Amino acid sequence: MTSQPTGLVLGNGLSVLLQPLPGCQVVATCLHVGTGFRNEPVAGAAHLLEHVLAQGASSSRPLTDAVAAVGGTTNARTAADYTQYTAILPAGALEVALRIEHDRLTDPDLGPAHVTAQIAVVQAEIRRNMLQRPHGGMVLFDLPALLHDTWANRHNGYGDIEALEDLGPTELGRFFQESYAPGNTHLALVGDFDPHHARDLVEQYLAPVPPRPAPPRPHAVEAPLTAPRRALRGERIAATARTAIGFRTPDPATAPDAHLATVLLGELLETLGTDCACHPGTRRTWGAFKARAHRTGNPFDVARDALFAVDFPHPVDTEPDEAEHCLRSVLAGVADGSVSQAGPLARIRRQLALALHAELDSVASQASWLCVGAAVHHDPLHLAGLPGALLRLPDTEVAAAAARCAAAPAARLTSRPAPAAPDPTAVTAAPTGAAR
Repeated sequence: MTSQPTGLVLGNGLSVLLQPLPGCQVVATCLHVGTGFRNEPVAGAAHLLEHVLAQGASSSRPLTDAVAAVGGTTNARTAADYTQYTAILPAGALEVALRIEHDRLTDPDLGPAHVTAQIAVVQAEIRRNMLQRPHGGMVLFDLPALLHDTWANRHNGYGDIEALEDLGPTELGRFFQESYAPGNTHLALVGDFDPHHARDLVEQYLAPVPPRPAPPRPHAVEAPLTAPRRALRGERIAATARTAIGFRTPDPATAPDAHLATVLLGELLETLGTDCACHPGTRRTWGAFKARAHRTGNPFDVARDALFAVDFPHPVDTEPDEAEHCLRSVLAGVADGSVSQAGPLARIRRQLALALHAELDSVASQASWLCVGAAVHHDPLHLAGLPGALLRLPDTEVAAAAARCAAAPAARLTSRPAPAAPDPTAVTAAPTGAAR
């Protein structure tokens, strides 16, 4: 994707991006709604509404069936700052795709039976993917609540099992009306289509969507962290312990280079093996690092500052202070140059550039990133510029990011086998089921 896409804004406020790719024989659509879990009123509401709207509309058979009937595929996801619905269909089925998006925006199936069924699906997903895994939910659920103070950043956006029980058709309908306003929505079309014909179809199917006021999107400003925050939790499944340490990332909107440096630092930590150089002989306090610059793992699609987390396994008898010391020692070594970074960072930049270019091999990914670029970063081609930005970023920026983390107060969560005694220094988390 190299040429600039063309765009239009419908009378109801819906923004449309068109990227023709003649000869590819398929068309991809992405409906991007500027509401994710940071903007929801109840923990898991955006994720649940995604499931509900991905599956059905009142006036037609399930939307997934309509796509499958023409040989297409669909997907959907909820992120911190948006929700997306993507589809890939044969080139001649663009009209089907746009009819589906019209149904999704105007006639969602919010009947009690459908909503109840999707609540059960999301609850099962939470149990399977988080609660029933060793140390499950440390970085996605518990660490953000310890690190942050605002509802937007601290609550569990994947879904709170108990809070979901309180989301019925009325509550979801109100959330839909507020969040799925056309002015809060982007639509990208990528593939084998005539742009003039595509514009006519967009006007035919999506211009009639009634306009509604777009919801405000205030930035949830976190007060500076002035002291460490620490907590313990009991682990019923794993036989080893695990510690997660969370920092607040630089804001990608106001400090993009510092944000990218944090991303590179996370990748670098994962390449440094398991030797923190703090212990003689064969004793090592921690295992391999797992780092991420956003709780769901994609650092390039967040609008504002988020979470930089590093978690690692270690023996049960390792004290949390000792485990944290190992990580801070590695960070200090990157900062002062005693840990070699030039060679590893060169490889990491190449690997990330290849991975980002590979994202654009899929027409569905192209449509998705057009929307993320336009809606989140105010540049439809934002992703295409990231490989160059990463290559231009000097190593000194990564060293500076390591220095900030080495010295900054952090949130530390240690998960140990068997129920853990309450940590007297832990910050008590507020209920995460509803907005404060």
